Amino acid sequence: MADTYKVVALNGSPHEGMGNTSQLLAMLKEPLAQEGLALTEIFVSQHHIEYCTGCAMCLDKGSCWIRDDYKGLIKQVLEADAVILASPVYFFSITAQLKTFIDRSLGYGHRPRGDWKPGLVVCCSAGFGATPVAQYMGNVLRAFGAFSVGDLTAIGIGPGSFVGREAVVARAGDLARDLARAVKEGRRYPATDMDLAFWHFMGNLIKEHQDFMKADHEHWEKLGLYDSFDKYVGQTRSQVTFSPELHEQWLKSMMARQQAKTESQ
Repeated sequence: MADTYKVVALNGSPHEGMGNTSQLLAMLKEPLAQEGLALTEIFVSQHHIEYCTGCAMCLDKGSCWIRDDYKGLIKQVLEADAVILASPVYFFSITAQLKTFIDRSLGYGHRPRGDWKPGLVVCCSAGFGATPVAQYMGNVLRAFGAFSVGDLTAIGIGPGSFVGREAVVARAGDLARDLARAVKEGRRYPATDMDLAFWHFMGNLIKEHQDFMKADHEHWEKLGLYDSFDKYVGQTRSQVTFSPELHEQWLKSMMARQQAKTESQ
């Protein structure tokens, strides 16, 4: 087991190091370090990342043809023990810088990695939009083989002017400890309806269009992801033995109560 675990935070804010998003990440850094997790903050705006062209080569061949800084950044994200997506709210969404990185990750979104690691979402707004934007980033974590252990959201306009700063700091500490526990103990959070919806949608999409999603189809077949939702999510259904006798007793008691209620009226 490693002495120090690596956490990579992709910060979509162009306010490098001084913005509220960086300040929220700073609130996570110390409690993470106390738990043996080293946080690396990557400012997406400092890197050259071209727009996704929608050519679908990554779905067919398995990789993108564009040569820029994306490959180096995604390597750090995929190799990390945990990943954090962080962004301020710009016009009801994440920043263009982070969205460009996410768009270029389309192939990873189509090809689940077969194992899971924990992640976090960090989002700040001037007072509107942080909740849905955080939910969006939480869904995007799946593309990087991560599940969200929670969201750190805050309201703030000027740098550091958070509403209820003490509560924000306390929340950051709680989330840092939850993330550390999930990393060190190999914990998983329960599968959600969004996981199930994604598995149904993406599996059907790739099956129906495997003629040009060749890399995706080969990936799903190789990992057996078509076989079952359990295989995709890495969790198994509890086996419960159905008792016809118990069900019959319950049904009779329901009918008896209904009949007694009717007779008393």
